[in-house]
This record gives sequence, C-alpha cells and structure tokens, in this order.
Amino acid sequence: MKNLLYLSACFFLVSGCAKSPGASFVYYQSSVPTSCNLVVGLSQEDSQFEYKVTTDTRTAIGNFVKSGQQVIFSELYASESAENSKIEVSALIKGDTLVIQNFGNRMNPFTLFSECDDKYLSLVRVRT
Repeated sequence: MKNLLYLSACFFLVSGCAKSPGASFVYYQSSVPTSCNLVVGLSQEDSQFEYKVTTDTRTAIGNFVKSGQQVIFSELYASESAENSKIEVSALIKGDTLVIQNFGNRMNPFTLFSECDDKYLSLVRVRT
C-alpha cells in the first residue's frame, strides 16, 4: 500500500512539473528571392495569437488579431509613415498565401518594410 501511495505521489509531482510544449508556428515566406528575406510565423494556440516577423534587418515578436481574412500585427509599425503616425502592419490571408501591401501612394504614403522593395509582398505557407 505504501508503494502505491508513493508511486501516485511521484506521478502527480512529475506530471505537475512537466513543461507544456511551446507554440507551434506556421511560417510564410516568398517563393522567389526577395530583397529583404521576409519570413512571417503565425501561431494560434487556444486564445493566444502570436507572430514572429523577421527580415534581414529586424525581428519582431508579439500578438496579432485576426478579423476574417485580415491579420493585424500588434505593436509592429510601419518603417515610414506620413507625419510620423503609427501604422500597424497588417496582411490578408488568402488560402496558403499571406499578402502584405508594403507601401501606399501619394494620397496615402507609408512604407511598412523599408528594407523590402516590392509594393506587394506575397508569402506562401511553408510545408514541413
């Protein structure tokens, strides 16, 4: 009986101390070489939405909000914007593709990733 009690106590201690697995990310990157090597990782674990964004010159980690097909990256702001306003980076998910409009026009000037040259950044889901 003592052995059974001891074994049960050990089991509960070990299972209570076990680490939960980290967030699993789905990664998106360009299928053709780009000027900035942009990679976006998205994780949706329960009610936790996290992102990882990397380019040749910066890395950002934070939370995102998803509304329909739109993804808004909280606390990830445009590199350049009119009158130094803070414009959060956003993207559209279309199937296995993530599309980001990188810069605007004369009426609405902004640049989300100044290290990237293309107006539209089309990133395809990486299959592992």
